[in-house]
Parts: sequence; structure tokens; C-alpha cells
Amino acid sequence: MSSYLTMPHWPTLLFENRPGTPLSRTQALLSRLGNPEKKLPPVVHVAGTNGKGSTIAFMRAMLEAAGYKVHVYTSPHLQRYNERIVLAGREIDDTTLFTVIEAARIAAGEDSYSFFEGTTAAAFLAFSQTPADILLMETGIGGRFDPTNVIEKPVLTIVTTISPDHTDILGESLAEIAWHKAGIMREGVSSVISFQPEEASLVLQQEAANIGALVCNYGEHWVVQKTEEGMRYRCAEGEMDLPAPVLLGPHQYINAGNAITAMTLLDDFEVDGDAIVAGLLQARWPGRMERVTQGGCAALLPQGFELWMDGGHNMAAGHMLSVFLEGDWQDKPTYLIFGTTQGKDVVSLLAPVVGKVREIYAIPVISEPKSYSAENIVAMMKDTAPVIASESIESAITAILQREQTPARILVFGSLYLRVLATHF
Repeated sequence: MSSYLTMPHWPTLLFENRPGTPLSRTQALLSRLGNPEKKLPPVVHVAGTNGKGSTIAFMRAMLEAAGYKVHVYTSPHLQRYNERIVLAGREIDDTTLFTVIEAARIAAGEDSYSFFEGTTAAAFLAFSQTPADILLMETGIGGRFDPTNVIEKPVLTIVTTISPDHTDILGESLAEIAWHKAGIMREGVSSVISFQPEEASLVLQQEAANIGALVCNYGEHWVVQKTEEGMRYRCAEGEMDLPAPVLLGPHQYINAGNAITAMTLLDDFEVDGDAIVAGLLQARWPGRMERVTQGGCAALLPQGFELWMDGGHNMAAGHMLSVFLEGDWQDKPTYLIFGTTQGKDVVSLLAPVVGKVREIYAIPVISEPKSYSAENIVAMMKDTAPVIASESIESAITAILQREQTPARILVFGSLYLRVLATHF
């Protein structure tokens, strides 16, 4: 049997000298809280590298359009922690958030838990105390040992597209990473499998067969296609012609397909075509190919210039951006302002867009102490493409405007933490 199955990559440094795994520690903490994870509405559990949040955003919009009350657990947040915990359609309020986190802190006692372990336990407590019809939940990192993987029998699991990310924790190969993601699958439970590289797909299919999960594979059981009018979704039950998803980028057609497939598999929920259309048009997921029209950075731009933000931070995100640049964004020049946290493969992120943007500016992510400096990024890219170091988004925009007289697009890219800087300067 392959080594990735017998020796999962999960380095000691993640444990910070704590015994056990994030999953086992979270289970212990939840036990002290009275096992709120056993008092939840039906759970849809989502793992994967790219598209988890967008898939959940589409599902939430579709379910809410059908009249259901929806809990949501996602990460990270962009501005306030409350964004991570949505209770029956509303972000958790400060008082409730303080109450559940304080309960988790007291339950932890003298034992040591990571931030995500403790706050995930607190989130389950909040979800258990507020009535809702369904909980949409994404993993933090990986899946198999993730704190969210305490749910014994989700109603559905989804594995979105897998690509290299968090390789220091999950392993260097797609096979190792897929093994971690496959850990959310359960015997007898349907699992929507999104578009996957072959190496990842093989592992997902093997793991599903090993445990008896029921897979619904992209390309085999369902498919989406971009059309002139929008998109076409096909599955064994038939096909639907639908409007284009409101979230931009070619990858969002796949994410929308993930959500539509999920709706077809949720037997106890009635989500008709009108609700699916409404979900495609009403989903909201800030920081993903988002037009920035307010704030000081947008105010710097002359008429005809556009400011955009995308929090993509891995090789797949770079590739998706390149497709966008070669398609819908050919009408005017694009400049890239890039910053990212330490540990990311900068060359793999930026290589797909080299030659497709006019210039690349490197900046530090000021709100994140563990980010690369602009000089770090310039040095890493020296053999790939010239990159210009800048102090901030504002200084990079100023430099661009000194060079460019005709209307252009400026895209801030590489980390979701940059959204606050781009929108609130």
C-alpha cells in the first residue's frame, strides 16, 4: 500500500507540543461542553483547496431562496470574526459570540488548544443553541484531522478542486493532500466530487470505495458548461439552462455546479429551479474577483480605471486568473499588486500571469506579521519576471498612475488580508 496512506503527513510543529491531533483535542473539548456537535441540524461538510467558500455561498443562497434557515461556518474572516459564524442567516452577534467563546475557555481549563480548535468548539455550541434547518460547514486545513471533522454522519460531503496548498502540513503531493481531504467522507453518505487533477481523483475514488461513500463525480455524474446565455448544467436527471453565476471567473461555474449537485442530493430539502436561479444571482462571497468601488484606494483612480480584489493564494488561483486575463479582461491593460503570507509558492502563484499583465508590484501584507516583504517577492521572482517593490497598495497605485494614462484595471491579489487594506484606506 502506498506510503501516503500508511504515513499521513502531519508534522509535529502543527501540534505546538500538544498531545493528540486537532481533531482529538476538539473532541475532548466538545465533550466537556456537553457534545453540542451531536445537537445540530443536518450538516453539509465541505473540504478542498479552492472553491469551498464560493460553493457554500451558492448553496446558502439557493437554500435561503427556497425558504430554509441556514447556519454557516467558514474561515477566515475579512473584517470581523463574526463573519465566520452565521446563525440561521445572520452573523453571530457580539454578546452570543463572547458567551460561547467564554464557555469554551472555561471548559478548556488548564489544557492548551489552538485558536481554531477553541473557536470551532465555540461555534458548535452556538449552532446547537439556535434553531436552523441545515448547517453548511467548511474545513480549516485538510479534513481528516481537522477540528470540524467531528460530525459522525453529515447529510452530504463535498470535495472541491484540490491543488497544492499548506504543503508543510498536508504534504507535497496531490495524493497526500487528497488523502487528507477524503477524510470527511462517510460510509453510505453521498459525496460531491468537483473537477480534480487525476492524481487527486484517484485517491478520492480509492478512499470512497474503502469506506463505502457514494460519490457523485464531475465529468461522470454531472457537468457544467459555459454558454453564450449563461451556463448549462447536466446530470443523470436531465439538464438546465441557467444564468451565469454572479461570482466572477471561469472557476465559479464549477463551484456553482458543486452547489447545484448538492441541491439534487439533499433528499429532505426541496430546492426548485427558481431557487437555484436565485442562488446563482444572489450569492455573495467578498474578496473573490470583487470590484472595489469605495474607500481611499478606489478614490485615487481617475475615471475609466478599475480596482479589483481577489484573495487567491495558490497555484490554482494563479491559473484561474490567467484564464480570466486571456478572456474577459482583454479589453484594457491590467496591473497586478501582489502580497502574500510566508510559506506560499510565489513563483507558482505568479508564473501563470507573467506576460498577461503589464506590470507586477510586490507589497507586504501589513496586517499579517508573517507575510513576505516586497523585497522577498522581488528576489523570488528574479529568474521568472521583473517585479517592482512598493510599500503599500496606495504607493503601488500611485506608481501605476504615473506610468499609465489610458484606463486600466488594477488587481490586488495574493491574500484575503489585503481586502481590508484595499477597501478601507
